[in-house]
Amino acid sequence: MKAFLPRIGCAGPGGAPGRLPEGDMILLAGRAALLPASRTLLIADLHLGKAATFRKAGIPVPEGSSGEDLTRLDGLIATHSVKRVLILGDLLHAAAGCTPQVVGEFRTLRDRHPATGFVLILGNHDLAARRIGADLGLDSCLSVLDEAPYRFVHIAATGSDRHEDDKAEPGLTAGIGLVIAGHVHPRVVIRSPSGDRLAERCFHLEGSVFTLPAFGSFTGGQTVSPSATARVWLARDDGVLDVTGLVRPAERRRHRGGDFNPVR
Repeated sequence: MKAFLPRIGCAGPGGAPGRLPEGDMILLAGRAALLPASRTLLIADLHLGKAATFRKAGIPVPEGSSGEDLTRLDGLIATHSVKRVLILGDLLHAAAGCTPQVVGEFRTLRDRHPATGFVLILGNHDLAARRIGADLGLDSCLSVLDEAPYRFVHIAATGSDRHEDDKAEPGLTAGIGLVIAGHVHPRVVIRSPSGDRLAERCFHLEGSVFTLPAFGSFTGGQTVSPSATARVWLARDDGVLDVTGLVRPAERRRHRGGDFNPVR
């Protein structure tokens, strides 16, 4: 099947369902996406327990990032009447960080939404999730999920999202036109002629692969270099902004020449 290019809309912060833009996929403030037809909320790379993992290793980092991320997720589920949360990998960071507090906070969130399904697409950090999925209240843990025209995976090993150490995903098959993935933690850099630099998490569409930003607050990121046909949206807690015109190669060259300053 040829690549499926969904109609993508951007919702403002706190946008209620009745005020959402039209589209096959709605990008939400708070680093998540919604498939309105099925009321499915897409998130990736929470890395819950990462701070606890660091503290166990003797690295002093503050607590609270996991709780803040779950509060944001709770609000998205309630605001958009979500029927299913589909987590595209790396729900947890490491077994060392699966403390009773971390597991309990997620289970409390899950129990607060008994009519909402919680499905995990297993990521490379999710070894512990296989073992304690029931404790977390997950309905299922899968390696891949095909729901035409989408394929949901953690790692999409094609194009600019490919890593040398990634296991290659099969190509598009009959009925599948778009791979939706996480793993990369994409970020984009916008530069101005004066030398200003804005680096933000982003949604990234490249060919037949749509990559979600990391939902977790305590995560790093990989800077993407969009091609001439890519689309990019800044993914912030206070909104989503299409910056495709600022980051495509020709536009980057023009901005360096002084025609436009995207950062004031």
